[in-house]
Amino acid sequence: MRQSRRLKIPPETQLGLLAMRFRSTRDESERDKAAVEYEHVVDKLIASGKWEEIPTFEDMLPDERMPEAFFKFWSIPAPGNRDGLNCRKR
Repeated sequence: MRQSRRLKIPPETQLGLLAMRFRSTRDESERDKAAVEYEHVVDKLIASGKWEEIPTFEDMLPDERMPEAFFKFWSIPAPGNRDGLNCRKR
């Protein structure tokens, strides 16, 4: 019996697919699932040490649903962060 091979989708591409999935539904439980998966992929990219390009806007979730780690990693002030101290040291 042949083993089925699962296609390995690059994590950067996964972010875009998850963002598309998020935007394609109004079901909040489905949006929550996509946002949780998105956060896991962000964590994986950060841990890899090989995340070189910030995703395009189309590949992001709305600001309020983006993981905090994303903003820290890219040294971008998180929405609602009034003091602007949410910066990554390089």
